[in-house]
Amino acid sequence: MPVPQGEVMYSCPGGMDFASSFSSDGELATLRMPGQPDIELSRVPAGSGFAYSDSYYELRGRGREVTLTAGGRSMRCHAAGRPGNPPRTYGGGGLTVTLFPDGTFRLREKRDGSGEPLLDLGEWAQEVEGGVRLVLRGSGGNRRAFREIGTDKLIADDGSELLQAATADPIDGRFQLSGMYRDAQDGGLFAPCLVGRTYGVAPGGAEPDLEKAWVDATPSRETSLYVEIIGRFDNNNSVTVDRFLGLKRGGACPALASRGSALRDTEWRLVELDGDRLTFDDWRRRPLMRLDELGKFTASTGCNTLNGDYVLDPAGLRFTPGPMTMMACPPAETAIEKRFVAALDAIRTAQISGTTLDLVDGTDKRRMRLEARGR
Repeated sequence: MPVPQGEVMYSCPGGMDFASSFSSDGELATLRMPGQPDIELSRVPAGSGFAYSDSYYELRGRGREVTLTAGGRSMRCHAAGRPGNPPRTYGGGGLTVTLFPDGTFRLREKRDGSGEPLLDLGEWAQEVEGGVRLVLRGSGGNRRAFREIGTDKLIADDGSELLQAATADPIDGRFQLSGMYRDAQDGGLFAPCLVGRTYGVAPGGAEPDLEKAWVDATPSRETSLYVEIIGRFDNNNSVTVDRFLGLKRGGACPALASRGSALRDTEWRLVELDGDRLTFDDWRRRPLMRLDELGKFTASTGCNTLNGDYVLDPAGLRFTPGPMTMMACPPAETAIEKRFVAALDAIRTAQISGTTLDLVDGTDKRRMRLEARGR
């Protein structure tokens, strides 16, 4: 399985989100976590998928799902946004939103009167709430949700429409930003609280004031401290500091809102079927399911394998099972298989909470509960 390309933002429900940059030859992964030094991991052999490690950290994954282990403690994470895709901009009704492939967004909203437009930034994700929604989480706990219509239209909960622009708009402007800053050998590093990723600090502007305040306050060269600035983003994944507003030695970013695992390109493992908690003597017999980005799914019933089509839209989630292998199985596994296929055919809506996926039929009965498999 190929190694991810470029920089990928990973969301870790219940844990700290992080970014990983993969070298062009696939031999090095550089982890970036808010308020921490960069962590370089070398590629190591993997039975399947990809793996990187040093003496303390280990990153293993398949597709969009990874497990990050630090000092023997592991957390499951998934790729946020759409890694490898270009930025997309939507606009309408005075609102312009740009979605970046690392799972971050910026927006510009015109306000009544002659004042400056409102600028905001944060994280975006596709969340499953019955049907799929595109959800933006910005400053002050602000949350905006949209339905995606095809690839060129967003419809807000109030009915307003945003159409995709022909070219991406980076939303240039001065943002009031708070986050964790530290100086490094090749320049400053700044992790804004709202986006969970780290940017370089460009030389010039008020950068010397920021660096001096950090040097005067920091107990060690590896410490990140909470700062507030007015800054701009450039095209080199760095921030230019226009004004340094202040530093707080004991300050810290609030925890980012926990996001669920991605519905697509996640290996989902069945844990409950029609209200029955299932147990298996052989974990390899546990039913599994994976949905891809093209409307196809594959599944193992614990005995046979099947594939087919699915539709995920604002109305919900529906499966159309296709061909299935016809291997003879023990009676207990055959019984589970029949129930699994019947439940799959009845699914109408879905709900993700953290790493748990509930599939519900048209009578609001939960037919399946599945958990994201991290490794």
